[in-house]
Amino acid sequence: MGKKTNGLILLLFAVAILTGCSGRRGTVTIRVVATSDVHGRFYANDCIDGSEREGSMAKLSAFLKRERDEYRHLIYLDAGDILAGSIEIYHDITAEFYEPSLAATVYNMLGCDAAVFGNHDIKVGAEVYYRFLNGCNFPLLGANLKYDNYGDFLPPYVIIEKHGVKIAVVGMTTPAVNYTVPADIVGTVTVSDIVESAQYWLPIIRENEDPDVVIGLLHSGYDNGRFDELGVEENTVRRLAAEVPGFDCLIYGHDHIPYKGKVTSLDGDSVLVINPGPYASKAAVITVTAGFRKRELQELSVSGSLADLSSYEPDPDFARSLNSRYETVCNYADSVIGVLDVALDSRGALWGNTTAMDYIHYHQMRFQAAEISIATPISSERIEAGNFTIRDAFRFYPFENNLVSVMMKGSEIESILEFSASQFYNTVTDGTEQLLRPAGPTGNSSSIGLQTMKMFMSAAGIRYVIDVTKPAGQRVSIISMSDGTPFVPDKYYRTTFNSHLAGDAYSPLYQVPGITRDDVRRRTVTASGADLRYYLITDFFVRQETGKNVVVPDYDNWRVIPEKTVNRYLSNE
Repeated sequence: MGKKTNGLILLLFAVAILTGCSGRRGTVTIRVVATSDVHGRFYANDCIDGSEREGSMAKLSAFLKRERDEYRHLIYLDAGDILAGSIEIYHDITAEFYEPSLAATVYNMLGCDAAVFGNHDIKVGAEVYYRFLNGCNFPLLGANLKYDNYGDFLPPYVIIEKHGVKIAVVGMTTPAVNYTVPADIVGTVTVSDIVESAQYWLPIIRENEDPDVVIGLLHSGYDNGRFDELGVEENTVRRLAAEVPGFDCLIYGHDHIPYKGKVTSLDGDSVLVINPGPYASKAAVITVTAGFRKRELQELSVSGSLADLSSYEPDPDFARSLNSRYETVCNYADSVIGVLDVALDSRGALWGNTTAMDYIHYHQMRFQAAEISIATPISSERIEAGNFTIRDAFRFYPFENNLVSVMMKGSEIESILEFSASQFYNTVTDGTEQLLRPAGPTGNSSSIGLQTMKMFMSAAGIRYVIDVTKPAGQRVSIISMSDGTPFVPDKYYRTTFNSHLAGDAYSPLYQVPGITRDDVRRRTVTASGADLRYYLITDFFVRQETGKNVVVPDYDNWRVIPEKTVNRYLSNE
């Protein structure tokens, strides 16, 4: 009898424990931590210059440890743009053939519960993102990503249960991918409108899952960025919160603007919207407090804040786990890949050819037998002649821009150059006027920052002059093709752009009257699978193998005139 009584007591105790573990009693607090736009900043120190990064996943690891010590029920989410933007992720996707995906390894170590693809994660191509996807111990969500012929590409949502609280996380990516990422790379994946996709999925989730909390995990900015001529809305978070009832919180990224606020939805509820900002410098922290009575949800509150990670010491355990891979990346950065015959310098890019711009145009002209290349200055770094390292390649060309071949009409090329000239030069007569339109912080018109310079478009493949004594719209005279054959305004030319110019929401190309994204997309012949930096590195390797230096071509194909006026201006400034 005593043994039976003891057994009954143990059974009841076990039932009580299991019931307690299932939660839904009293007040339950769930902590959600989120990042976005990490762009491969995994290590505490940058192998390019050795500096400690303001934000990194090494610092996030330390923050998550502290949060998990305090909150037993923690969820970690990421809103995309993981697979591009740092030397460690670039090395992993272009030069690492034996180790598993570095990004998947990092996010698994940090205990990620769910993530979404950003536009840059799709832009790296299917081979890269499938390697990441297959290595993840957590779901990548895509409620608005579909294969053209096969339906869903990724699961639309995931249910995460913490102490009996059911949390639905719905993931979506900006549909601007359809127009900003070359079609060759996107393939048969179509990204649908975020608001319409949410209107479809939320009733299904509510009916089938009956969640206590619904979180939207979005790679889309707060507002604006709409592509008017196409009807594609790039940044939809504010509209999603306002127009689609049922969300308790929207965690988002893409626009790189840290933000926390509330939006009132159609049903009158207040929806928390929060963006941690880029590069793991901050983390979004959401506290979900659920009050239960008789296992039924009676009260729910959702609050949020932004945690500054810059002051955190990097987690030494994280560093130790990845130390060998970190050293491999730094050795990769140090490696000499060839010899450069002249310094690469973009200074003077507003007045004519420079070695830096000629070398960029050289690679673009080689793509798909281009007849014309259009490019902008990318970096203000001067790379000296002599031994050239991987580090120098990153300093010279910091971005992962693919090459895009587009059939452009001769008159459109002229319009591009005219528009660019109109944005940078005033009309002058005797050289005493201010030649450059933008003004620097001191009022000195020559103080044009790199961000402004990145909007200046120049060309290779044609010979032309920009006459600053003429009014805007009449300054560019195209003399001929570079080989001396006539330039024909009505002819279509194979023209190479980088993928930023050809597709970015803020590209100066689409500020040119008469040039639309739809036209460029329809006339795109193909896009490169690799980025321009990869071609540059390969060029150095090939020449090194044959014992040759890299020779930067001297195109000498355009200039600003009258030269006396320009020289007088430059000497005065």
